[in-house]
Amino acid sequence: AMVGAALAVGSHNIMNGIGLRTLLPKYVQLHRERRLAAVCVQEHIPHAGSKIASALGPSFAVAMHDSAPRLAIVYDRSRLSLRRLTAILLPRIEKVPFWQRLYTAGTPEKKHALVANFSPPLTVVNFHLDTAGDNEHRTAQIRAFSSALPLARTPLVVCGDTNAFTIQQSKADEALRSLLRPLNMRHNLRDARSAENTPTHFFARANEPMIGQRIAVAFGLLGIDFPRRYDVVCSNVPVLESGQVETPESDHDLVWASLQMPRFEHR
Repeated sequence: AMVGAALAVGSHNIMNGIGLRTLLPKYVQLHRERRLAAVCVQEHIPHAGSKIASALGPSFAVAMHDSAPRLAIVYDRSRLSLRRLTAILLPRIEKVPFWQRLYTAGTPEKKHALVANFSPPLTVVNFHLDTAGDNEHRTAQIRAFSSALPLARTPLVVCGDTNAFTIQQSKADEALRSLLRPLNMRHNLRDARSAENTPTHFFARANEPMIGQRIAVAFGLLGIDFPRRYDVVCSNVPVLESGQVETPESDHDLVWASLQMPRFEHR
């Protein structure tokens, strides 16, 4: 097969779109440099996806599913045509531990993985795992959608926010690797940024109204934070390059990877 085109995919938790106006130029800049084909958005709020699409250009559209309004995939229609969109329900935590209610809702929202099948053959999965619960629970959520996806015979990209929190920095690496293992085992996906290991989530930037986040911001002002790498782009095709865009408007940085797509012969 001849060498195919490079395809850049980004992932960003936009922190409920609080700083969306200032984020838009950053997406545009990244698109100018890397020619984005798709961006997976978490903590989506109404109209955020369409604002991002409009900023990126007239060929961009938003893929959204009624049952997963907090996720969106913004994609370039001049390069990808959407064939099918489904949402996979993820296991829910029974009860949010008391201390976690400081920074997350008492009843956890229903979480889904959003699956977009494009042509030329490419599947993009966007996910946002629970903040509540532990990494074992989050691994079960990954396992759920990983098992629900048919075995990957064509390019598969899985992006999102793992919320892989560990108190100890030294355990963070292994925790994230272990969390992503179901995707690696079943679909042979590789984490595009595993070699970089730069944190993508900063509590000190979580300028949201929950008391726990206020405490985190206060700690941040004292120089105490637990920056960890939560946000990933995983794929079963070779990674040409990958990167991260600093976005203080959210508590998450944007991550992206440029992927080597096989060239499909039109028959």
